[in-house]
Amino acid sequence: MRPTALAAATLALLLAAPVTGARAADDGHRGKQTLVLDGLVERVNWNDGDSFRILRGARDGEKARLVGYNTLESYGPVHFWGAFTGWDLYHTHKDATLLAKSEPWECTSSGKADGYGRILVVCPELRRRLIASGLAHIYAYGDEVPDPDLVKLQLQAQNERKGMWAKGIPRTIVTSVHSIDEPSSGGDDAKGPRTESYNRVCDTQTGKTFAVAHTTSFKTCDVFCYGGSCLLYVPFKERYGKQRAPCVTGDAGDKNRMTAMSHLDQPLVVDEK
Repeated sequence: MRPTALAAATLALLLAAPVTGARAADDGHRGKQTLVLDGLVERVNWNDGDSFRILRGARDGEKARLVGYNTLESYGPVHFWGAFTGWDLYHTHKDATLLAKSEPWECTSSGKADGYGRILVVCPELRRRLIASGLAHIYAYGDEVPDPDLVKLQLQAQNERKGMWAKGIPRTIVTSVHSIDEPSSGGDDAKGPRTESYNRVCDTQTGKTFAVAHTTSFKTCDVFCYGGSCLLYVPFKERYGKQRAPCVTGDAGDKNRMTAMSHLDQPLVVDEK
């Protein structure tokens, strides 16, 4: 066979060969994401490990928030505690999202919505898997009562130092920071400027959340710490795209750690006693 013919035949064989290894896994992650919601198969897009958007059918465009647990923020290295850097915990978020995308979980909607208009959804097996792997923590809001079985799973994951518990177990995890000069959220009855704001934290032993009231004005990339964990304040418009804040890009996350925070402003320090 002449060299040109041999090259052509070899190329044809390579193009016809099945995709394997890392390339196959990558193609799998780009595949369709589905779950079973209220008995119907829905095409969805997972934003992170605890929220998704429906892409097809009668519920096309609806956004959902999963109930009973919380995964870490998806927009950058904003969490840190123990010996973790911001990027360490950001990778925990990425692992949680991959697990959410990996199977067509069976879920049900509660018929209620949260303050952002997202339908509230329960996916029992996904919730168990994430908490058991240390990729999520229990999150009981308001009068919600944490599932005792989930509390046991979280305690086991902490004892085994899995996922977000590998390099430290804070007493609480800061889950949101709100500046006093933010407009009132859609769930508030009040109009106009806030007279009081709050930051939300979650107890890592019980899973219950509570608000820390304040009247502090936070600037972009300020930090709030409570109960052994910290969270950077990044307004929504600076979390994604070209307007991303400098503290969520590049090597900034490697500097975000409990032992070296001199580069961050901390405008609110709460007496926790």
